[in-house]
Amino acid sequence: MRSITRVLSRIFRDISEGRNLESYVVSAVALVLAVVGLVDDAVSDSMKLAVILAALALLVFQTTEPKEQTLSLDDVLEDRQSFAPFREFIRGGQELWIYGPSGGNVLRNDPDIKREVLDRGGTVRVLMQNPDAPIVDHLPAHYNDIHPLRDDIHASLRTLRNLAERLQTGSLAYGLVDYNPGFSLVIVDPDGAEGRLVVEYHGFATDQITDRMHIVIRRQQSQHWFEYWAAQFEALWQERHLSENEV
Repeated sequence: MRSITRVLSRIFRDISEGRNLESYVVSAVALVLAVVGLVDDAVSDSMKLAVILAALALLVFQTTEPKEQTLSLDDVLEDRQSFAPFREFIRGGQELWIYGPSGGNVLRNDPDIKREVLDRGGTVRVLMQNPDAPIVDHLPAHYNDIHPLRDDIHASLRTLRNLAERLQTGSLAYGLVDYNPGFSLVIVDPDGAEGRLVVEYHGFATDQITDRMHIVIRRQQSQHWFEYWAAQFEALWQERHLSENEV
């Protein structure tokens, strides 16, 4: 009895929401004809044939409909193991924005940044934590798991100074922020039609840096969320302490 109730509830819900109406109409007509057909000659053979052909046509038509696919969150929310090579991600970009507590994991790709963006006349902006800000002493322990965060920040600053000294074209600017928003951000072409970005969430007690959750967003996928995260970087950029390099 419960199964019948569930079936009827599903049918009424589908009809109220406008789903599968053709199937229900053909099924209802076929059911009526089957009942009436119990009486000889009550339904003509041509009518029965018409209903059968209609049912077959509906079945064939439904095979052409695109199947609804449920997107798995595991295909959207990934960890660092899923990262494409950084050079591929930034290739073709004219503008590159980077924020990270130290930026070290991105800036280790400084040859790619120079080759793919700066040497092509592009623009690079980099933000990282102010090593002298009090908040650095109160960040979760996983920020210092491998190396002390302040050491990583100073290493990144040296990388950026070296990059600025070798700069022949393009523009490079970087700064320090006192506030830690709990995420890292890499944006390619924030104003371009082919814009894309990666947001990585730091969490509180992440055992391994590689386990951090990240999501890739392309402007073509969601202009709203792409522009939201681009605006987040812009807000941080406005709060930065100016570096000595506004090249």
